[in-house]
Amino acid sequence: MIPQSSNLRQRLISGSSWAFVGKIIAAVTGLAVSALLARLLTPKEMGAYFLTFSLVSVAALVAQLGLNQTVVRLVAESLGTGRPGRARAAIRIVFRYGAGGALVVAGLLAFGVGRWLAQHVFASPLIAGVMGLAGVWVVILALRSLLAETFRGFHDIRFATIFGGLVTSVLSAGLFAGLWIMQGHSQLSEVLTLSITAGGTSTIIGGVLLRWKVKYLEKGGTLKRGEILSIAWPLLITNLTLFVLTQADLWIMGAFRPHEEVAIYGAAVKLVGHIAVPLIIVNSVLPPIIAEMHAQKEKKKLEKALRTAATLAGIPALIVLLVLIFWGKPILGLIYGNFYREGATVLILLSLGQFVNVWVGSCGFTLMMTGHQATMMAITVASGVLTVAGGIWLVRDYGAIGVASASGVTMILQNIVMLWFVKKRVGVWTHAQLASLSAVRQIFLR
Repeated sequence: MIPQSSNLRQRLISGSSWAFVGKIIAAVTGLAVSALLARLLTPKEMGAYFLTFSLVSVAALVAQLGLNQTVVRLVAESLGTGRPGRARAAIRIVFRYGAGGALVVAGLLAFGVGRWLAQHVFASPLIAGVMGLAGVWVVILALRSLLAETFRGFHDIRFATIFGGLVTSVLSAGLFAGLWIMQGHSQLSEVLTLSITAGGTSTIIGGVLLRWKVKYLEKGGTLKRGEILSIAWPLLITNLTLFVLTQADLWIMGAFRPHEEVAIYGAAVKLVGHIAVPLIIVNSVLPPIIAEMHAQKEKKKLEKALRTAATLAGIPALIVLLVLIFWGKPILGLIYGNFYREGATVLILLSLGQFVNVWVGSCGFTLMMTGHQATMMAITVASGVLTVAGGIWLVRDYGAIGVASASGVTMILQNIVMLWFVKKRVGVWTHAQLASLSAVRQIFLR
């Protein structure tokens, strides 16, 4: 059952190719979407959009109940050890829980928690007025993520990439471009409606294709529901805390600063995300491989794959980092407009933290895919507390620069701690090194 090196090379080449092409298209269309939104909405509405999207994203994470990474691990482990019936059972239970969780969380956001946050934390009638649409968006994002991660568990990186956001991004760019050409301006509710249309289309098509794929798995597999929940709940806490690490700074800005400043900060955050694109690409391929190799006790092969992937991700990330450091201000002005050029310093501070995140490689996924989700949870909770405390402490006196400093420093500390725990608990290193370039030739060129 141990995969041959040629099989591993084939998976990495095929999966990475699909992830790379998909992410490049998604990055280009994502920039187009950001540029179009900056022209369709006023800065105040843009700030409200960033905060609404943040609320929807965290609600979608809660709705998934940690099942997104759980289904990757269980499907990959089951297929890798010759138990397709167990994989089928895992998928059935995951979607039953996921659909229920999505409906409950969407209702709470639309009719309770979301409106309260909009009115009492962000003091924004704009956000409060679109909470009904936000609830629908939560259901779509949650189900879309579960679909994509189930495809990933099958090692089907093609469909995981296409239905994990690529279709939505392309459709959104087309719809927003049409709106801009026809009207030249828009309202927040109209923008959310088009986003829901794009996401819903992707989810329906992906669901039909996944059902066709699952029906060929043999029936009769068993899986205890308690087993799924024991894996999922630490992953849920981890996912939420990771979200805090990436979004709490925006929430703090929304609670303490004007929406125009939130728009500038949010624009910088969107741009910084491109540093992590190479790591996102390799993380699209690695999780099922990590789970399978760990189950088969292939520690040396696992470390070689992880460090090679980190090196491949680190080199382009370094190039993007340097570009943003030296030309961040004109890039912000070109994409979003001159109003957003003020976010250049924030861009640099966040970029440094994001680069370290790429350099350490897939250490977080390694912990989650090898049964150490509780350790990952503890690290991320502690990091989340530091991010929130530091941001609140610095926001009043130093504004966006203070919040960005707290976020960047905490991200660096968190990643270093995760790297150390992967070595201690799993016995492998995951960070980039130039020596791993020789492994690139062996895996991809031979």
